[in-house]
Amino acid sequence: MKKLLTSVLTAALTLSALTSMTGVSAVVNFPDIRGVIVTASELSLDVYAEQVAQLVNERRAQNGVAPLKVLPLLNKAANIRAKEIVSNFDHVRPNGKRGYTAIEDAGLKWNACAENIAAGYPTPEAVVQGWMDSAGHRKNMLNPNYQYIGVGVCYSGGYYYWTQLFLGSSSEYTDAALPKIYGDINGDNMIDAVDASFALSDYALASSGKATKMDSNQKKLADLNGDGYVDAVDASIILNIYAKNSTK
Repeated sequence: MKKLLTSVLTAALTLSALTSMTGVSAVVNFPDIRGVIVTASELSLDVYAEQVAQLVNERRAQNGVAPLKVLPLLNKAANIRAKEIVSNFDHVRPNGKRGYTAIEDAGLKWNACAENIAAGYPTPEAVVQGWMDSAGHRKNMLNPNYQYIGVGVCYSGGYYYWTQLFLGSSSEYTDAALPKIYGDINGDNMIDAVDASFALSDYALASSGKATKMDSNQKKLADLNGDGYVDAVDASIILNIYAKNSTK
């Protein structure tokens, strides 16, 4: 079961104004997380969503397009849509409205917006590649008129359901940021043995009843399986990512 659908909505009066805004960005080097994660039990869905956003920005960088920022409210809307497509795999919502109305329901203003949905792809890399292999979906992901992305993931009945929402807006949303690099605990834009050491050290301190050294943001980046703890499982996943990168 692998399915893709794409939907684009652009305000006609603003399209010509936006097309002149195409820009070329510096290449953003994201850590390679492809093929590392297989099942829902290994990583939290929040991490999966951030990985999708990372991979989209990798593709945009490869094509000279500025990276998209992850917008929390757009993520929320995308997660609503991911749950909706489980029962109704379509750009029409269960309430009969078009998919993009989830963006408006979140209180976001748009000049241009688009939606990609997919089902049955087992990993972030697989679904992004599936979208890239489809002309309409690829166009949405590489469109320079979008500044923001929201990604939703739902796991139901043994399948993943994926949603991307893209937003181009004249409003600036200051809470938007580039995708988090889960596993990069020390913030050097690399996932390596240092990060695994951080995770193991924090786990050892917690296990012996001592105060841990990571701040709340570092703990969130280290908790790859989303169980609320930084432990040997998280360190193992980090080492797996590091080992895979080292062999490329």
